[in-house]
Amino acid sequence: MPRKVSVSFDRYYRYEELMQYLNDVVKAHPQIASMEVIGQSYEKRDIPALTLTNTQTGDPSTKPALYVEANIHAGEVTGSMTALNLIDMLVSNFGDDVQISRLLDRYTFYVLPRVNPDGAELYLSTPATLRSSVRPWPEQEMDKLPGLHPQDINEDGKILQMRKRDDKRGAWKISKRDPRLMLPREPWDFNEPFYCLLPEGLIQKFDGEPFEVIRTPFGLDMNRNFPSNWHPSVQGGGDFPTSEPEVRGVVEFITKHPNIALANSYHTSGGIFFRNPYQYGDDAIDQTDLKLIRAVAAEGTKVTGYPDVKSSNRACLPEWLYEHKGIIGFTTELWDRLGQAGIDKAQAQKASTPEEKEEIQIRLLQWNDRALSGTGFHNWTSFQHPQLGDVEIGGWDPKTNMQNPPEFLLPAETFKNAQWAIRQAACLPYISIQDTKQEKLDGSLWKITATVINEGFLPTYITNKTLSLKAVKPDSISLEGAEILNGKKSVSLGHLQGYSLAHYSGGYGASVPTSVAKATWLVKGNSGDTITLKAKSIRGGQAEAKVTLE
Repeated sequence: MPRKVSVSFDRYYRYEELMQYLNDVVKAHPQIASMEVIGQSYEKRDIPALTLTNTQTGDPSTKPALYVEANIHAGEVTGSMTALNLIDMLVSNFGDDVQISRLLDRYTFYVLPRVNPDGAELYLSTPATLRSSVRPWPEQEMDKLPGLHPQDINEDGKILQMRKRDDKRGAWKISKRDPRLMLPREPWDFNEPFYCLLPEGLIQKFDGEPFEVIRTPFGLDMNRNFPSNWHPSVQGGGDFPTSEPEVRGVVEFITKHPNIALANSYHTSGGIFFRNPYQYGDDAIDQTDLKLIRAVAAEGTKVTGYPDVKSSNRACLPEWLYEHKGIIGFTTELWDRLGQAGIDKAQAQKASTPEEKEEIQIRLLQWNDRALSGTGFHNWTSFQHPQLGDVEIGGWDPKTNMQNPPEFLLPAETFKNAQWAIRQAACLPYISIQDTKQEKLDGSLWKITATVINEGFLPTYITNKTLSLKAVKPDSISLEGAEILNGKKSVSLGHLQGYSLAHYSGGYGASVPTSVAKATWLVKGNSGDTITLKAKSIRGGQAEAKVTLE
């Protein structure tokens, strides 16, 4: 029996520990796990990709595949841990759990748990926060620009907020319901303390006011660096599409694996699934595609409670997957902070009055006190700033509260979203040779008929977008082992639909999808000869059957 690989989901793994775990998995489970390096990061760290499938039932490249990636954004480290939970769920249950064993027999999982190792390492090892790459962008030496630069000035290991009293110009006031909460100052407010709110930090080349707040020297957003709808005006989009080595590695990996049919990109936060389309409305996408996309997303909602939401992000991975390849992909925003506090996201978005907005923040603070023992919010504490004088430092923990869950809530968050990937994989197509027939004609002539079906939920082409792009070749079946007297060795079967399409046409389940195709050959052979039939689908897998003439 393969040994259990130790892994913990109650903390965030740094790069070396993550790599050690992946290597241990491959060593312990050689039948179902292998690893490759898809490229190197800006700082020359290897970017690992784990392939998971039962190799005794076929080569990984011959099976329909789910692509899962995480942590393309530096601070979204919950995604990495969710990817590790998915890996652990697959390797630990293979051979014991019927459903997971079936998935690994039929399908391939490509898991990239940390696309952005440089950014994640900086995020996990220092108080700094950043969006993506550690490559300074759009210009060098931005950390030397005049202005306020975020920094852990009180050396508590976090970069929080500073509030400085300024009764005349301060744009913020203290809530009368909770002194921790800062509220926007309204036009009729006067005769009370008012404050300026700033990031915790120091001011370069300070000579009095005014000064600019310099957010970060790391302006790149690698999830805006993909080819679809890229434009120089895209915020953080880089110098050109795939200019960043991490993104280029992802694009090349997916392109080299045409069996990838579905994808999931783990991010934080919000507790939603962003779905295609991106740059146009739901009314402009192929309506059957939209129904299928939402049907797959519904499988995730069942185990996470997250809804699917249309996104407007451009030049990101799922947009490129659909627009250029016809692949269904999701951006899963892990960690629903509002939901944890019992706050309905839709109601929170509709909050418009100062009173409604204050109520949301009060409920978050109550959740912090009740469920987090007060650890998520750091009370305002006096500090003598070397440039601004008397300030107070405090606020929400930006890393393990706002962007990622506190560590004690991490296991549940990663578990349910690993289950989402499992259910997503179950939607993949799967072709098989359902039946073969032989009919002996005169002498040594035989008529061979093969019936190929798609047993899966999704069609073998995945979306109508694929068909319009001609992104994959039609499914086919070939015959070997006999002289073919008419027809071709390889016969095109067109594209096989999945049973999902019965839900979206005909009404009341009356529609029968074209998920079956037949091929016929006239061959010359002798009794006892063995004929091999091989069915092939780029995204639907491969199947083989042998026929002995008799």
